[in-house]
Amino acid sequence: MERRLAAIVAGDIVGYSRLMAEDEAATYAALRSAFDDLITPAVQRHGGRTFKSTGDGFLATFPSVNEALDAAIEIQAGFEERPFDLRIGVNLGDVIEDNGDMFGDGVNVAARLEAIADPGSIFVSAAVVRGADRNRGEHFSRVGRRHIKNIRESLDVYAVRLKGGRKPVAHWLPRAMRGRRAMFAYATSAAAIALVAVAASDTARLEAVTAGFTQNLAELAGIERADARPAVAVLPFDNMSGDAEETYFVDGLTEDIITELARNPELQVIARNSTFAFRGQPTDTRQLGQRLGAGYIVEGSARRAGDQLRVVAQLIDTRSGAHLWSRSYDRRADDVFAVQTELTSEIVAHLVSYVRQSEVAESARRPTENLQAYDLVLQARNRYKHGSGDGEALLASRALLQRALELDPGYATARANLGLTYIADAVQGISGRATKADIETGLSEVRQAIRLDPNLAIGYQALSFGLAASADYEGAMQAARRAVELNPNDPDSMMALAKAQVRFGDYADAVANAERARRLHPLAPEYYTYVHGQALYAAGRVDEAEAVLNECLMRAPQEQDCLLIRAALLVGQGEIDQAQATMARLVAANPQFSLAGERDYRRFGNSPLMDRFLADLARAKAPATAARQPRVAATAT
Repeated sequence: MERRLAAIVAGDIVGYSRLMAEDEAATYAALRSAFDDLITPAVQRHGGRTFKSTGDGFLATFPSVNEALDAAIEIQAGFEERPFDLRIGVNLGDVIEDNGDMFGDGVNVAARLEAIADPGSIFVSAAVVRGADRNRGEHFSRVGRRHIKNIRESLDVYAVRLKGGRKPVAHWLPRAMRGRRAMFAYATSAAAIALVAVAASDTARLEAVTAGFTQNLAELAGIERADARPAVAVLPFDNMSGDAEETYFVDGLTEDIITELARNPELQVIARNSTFAFRGQPTDTRQLGQRLGAGYIVEGSARRAGDQLRVVAQLIDTRSGAHLWSRSYDRRADDVFAVQTELTSEIVAHLVSYVRQSEVAESARRPTENLQAYDLVLQARNRYKHGSGDGEALLASRALLQRALELDPGYATARANLGLTYIADAVQGISGRATKADIETGLSEVRQAIRLDPNLAIGYQALSFGLAASADYEGAMQAARRAVELNPNDPDSMMALAKAQVRFGDYADAVANAERARRLHPLAPEYYTYVHGQALYAAGRVDEAEAVLNECLMRAPQEQDCLLIRAALLVGQGEIDQAQATMARLVAANPQFSLAGERDYRRFGNSPLMDRFLADLARAKAPATAARQPRVAATAT
């Protein structure tokens, strides 16, 4: 049996039994035609597999949410010409696969969504909406929360707009006019008319329409746009408590605000490590915005005194230096989650055209009712940062997380972070005490965290790390993809996904994810540069790969992964002497390196590139074996 993440489509024909009673032969013939000519081909065309058929219904699995949605829409459209009505439910969740069949909540929820769907409609879960491409956002309408049989918690349900909904300009305009110039002229006129009409209304609607037409006009004109979403950077809030010991609490509050903002797919959010690098520096906001690639900056302060909490925040436009708004919050310290929710909602409301109510509700969830447990998690995160080599700090952080779980065993975030300490220690040898068994200990904690909170992005990020360390590379990729779906602005998750995509031959997407992660984390560690260079090398973009790897080695001349890829790249360019010199630098930096270790690690999976890579390393005079065994999957993240 194998547990994995899957997109599930459940379909069922409405009134089939009644139709069979009326005309058995004709109904059965129509049913077979529907399956043979429509449903089965559509499932296969979108990379899916039907794993169960119930006569008048079916269950199918797909490699991604978008493929599942495309198949569901195609099938539902095909039923417009048939004598049946079809209900469809789509869900993204964990499943257990056994001998080709699938079980588990991921399947059960899809079936329940189908059961409550209206005839001729498609109902989907909130996980599907979050996992779908950003440009599909307007294709969903929220049905609301529904209590469903045998599902403990109510579900946030959405319907897919199939007819009568507002179509994007780029979808309907090509059918109205032929030729790019004609389309562009027509769209320009339409934009002008719409903007004049909206100008008489309200500013928020004007901004929303302007943004939409700008995007569509660029598409029609054939202009490739960069990511048009507003980019926001949250600087570390100042500790106004007068007690340096309270800094961890203020930093933790800032980090949680960044995390909640990053969950919103309408924004780009700069990574915490990049913004915290500017702590205490009197930098001009316009210069800071340029360095971070952010159009907006949030800065503020917090003070905790006894049970009282005061938070002050302001939003600044980095292009003009203008202060867009400022707010102060005076609350009891146990209202810290309410302050986070209000603050993030206001930021979103000022940076995008609307706030999705479901996302606001999601961010309002209290991760724990025990404020002491929350405080311990903040201390643990402050004591040890992922990527640090401080073994004592890691063990101290682990002890704090264990104390938090004693106070609240159901605190998912604490459990995920605890699991991460075990996995990181086993992989990187931080404390010197870890064994391979610690990876399984960490995975057990992480899986329990995900069961407690299926929408916990850091849980899937830690799961991806642990599965990669266990050589389950496909599972690591699925977990990383889920982490990105849950938190579209987390650069660590994007880099984990990019590395997994390289291993499985999805080179173009790997490059795109690596580049986006680096945009969100301008001051990222060299690991980011290496993954970017590796993805470019795999994609055959040799000149770009060379530039990125040289950038890495200019800052960190002994960076082992960058030396490794550069050695192979130089062989491919015919620069054998330089390749051998680069390999010598790598072996000097890491005497444990060997060709045998690379062969076992399968950096490029089982692709033809992997064989060529090993051959090129041999030509660069990589040592066949090492004196000692290499550390446990040290680069698997």
